[in-house]
Amino acid sequence: MSSDGTPLCRSPVRGKITCILGPMFSGKTTELLRMHDRQIIAKRKCVLVKYAGDTRYDPELIATHAKMTGQGITVKAHRLSEVEEHIFDPCVQVVSIDEGQFFSDCAETCDRLANVGKLVYVAALSGTFERKPFPQVSLLLPYADEIKQVVAVCMGCGLDASYSFRNTLDKKVEVIGGEDTYRALCRSCYIDESCRREKTTVKSSTNENRPVSNHLCREGDASPSDVPRKISRIQ
Repeated sequence: MSSDGTPLCRSPVRGKITCILGPMFSGKTTELLRMHDRQIIAKRKCVLVKYAGDTRYDPELIATHAKMTGQGITVKAHRLSEVEEHIFDPCVQVVSIDEGQFFSDCAETCDRLANVGKLVYVAALSGTFERKPFPQVSLLLPYADEIKQVVAVCMGCGLDASYSFRNTLDKKVEVIGGEDTYRALCRSCYIDESCRREKTTVKSSTNENRPVSNHLCREGDASPSDVPRKISRIQ
């Protein structure tokens, strides 16, 4: 320990990228902070990177939906290149990045960090509210040494949930919000909600004869909730 209380550079660690992926409310940030805090206990110098556009629970610190915050140094940025002096500091051994899907230089920067021997933890959404890939997450996965897939609890039926459903009609990809904006849903509940929304949109349209365009719900198809299901769960 140095005179100012900062951990000295310890024995080098081997570079590695760990991705924590899942929908909203699946505990991605909680798992990120758990892994980060373990490295702090191990007396390694760690840096947390917070996406500057996320001010939901704390304007300065990474915080979970339960208001838990991370320990140690936290820096904010819209691009990782803005904080290179912190994350590429030779004494920094662990870099933990929250909301990785929003950093346009996430994949390339994480690969560089791991190549110089740093442990890199990245929490990111597994897909958009339309179940489409985030470009930076897709680019990051080939570089990852480990991928942790986490699931939420479906807010419709209580089963495991893998998808984020947006409660509003906003079509922008980057809309940061909590339970007022998003719900975690399983496959069946996601399709049910998509069908309801599409039918409501069609009814409210001035053109009553416009066909349903959502590929998840075609006219005459049974809603997934109307079809008997056999559910197998791996304990």
